[in-house]
Formats: sequence, C-alpha cells, structure tokens
Amino acid sequence: MKKYTVLVFVLLLSGCAWMNPFNWWNEPEVKEEVKTTFEPNKFLWQAAKDKVAFMKDVSENKESGTITTGWTLVEGVAGVEYQLEIKVLSEKLRSDCLVAKVNKRLWNGQAWVDEPDNLELNRKVEDAILKQARILYRNSLNLK
Repeated sequence: MKKYTVLVFVLLLSGCAWMNPFNWWNEPEVKEEVKTTFEPNKFLWQAAKDKVAFMKDVSENKESGTITTGWTLVEGVAGVEYQLEIKVLSEKLRSDCLVAKVNKRLWNGQAWVDEPDNLELNRKVEDAILKQARILYRNSLNLK
C-alpha cells in the first residue's frame, strides 16, 4: 500500500510540471512572428517622393528607406548641380526619423567642384518634406 501511495504522489507531482506532456492545463507556447522587413513611414516616404519628383534619375529603395537622386541642374541657377539623399529611418511619423543630405557642386569652367556640406540647406529640405508629410497625414484623417 505504501508503494502505491508513493507512486500516486509522484504521478500527481509530475503532472504539475508545465513541461510535462501529460499536463492538461499546459497551453502550447505561441510564438510571435517577428517582422523582419522594414517599412518606412508612408507619409514621410510619399512626401519625400513628392518633393524630389522634379529631379532626374530618382532611385528608391524602400527596404532601406532611402531615396537618391541624380545630379540635376536647377532652373534659374547656372553652373550649379544638386543631388539629394533622403533617408526615412523609422515607421513613425517624427521629425527625427528623417535625414536629408544635399550634395552641391559648382562648374568652374573646366570641371565640377564639390561644395562642403550645407547644414542649413539640409535642414530646409527636411522641413519641406516634414510639412508635406503633415499635409498628407491630415488629409488621411479627413478621408476616414
């Protein structure tokens, strides 16, 4: 009788272990799928595309959130070419999730000469894209 009491006690205790396959209260572990692809914020992305639409050779890489343009002459400005590199860094609509870099070069009569980075010009491009993204976001709220 003592053997059976110990055996029943051991079986009951082993049934309480959460890893035990005989435990009916053990729910199977559900694993969350981790999102592996990056999707840039749709408002920042569309605003950046809208703002660089006038430039030539626009290449987009949505997986990395990067938009790059080719060197473009701007109407009314002789001997100056611009190239833009825009990065949307997050899925969130925030100002720190956008980085714009304006590359500028001048024609000196014989060759193109690169100008140093102009942080003020970079900031102005970022501001223009953020304003456009705000407009797109507000318009999306009115549609619903």
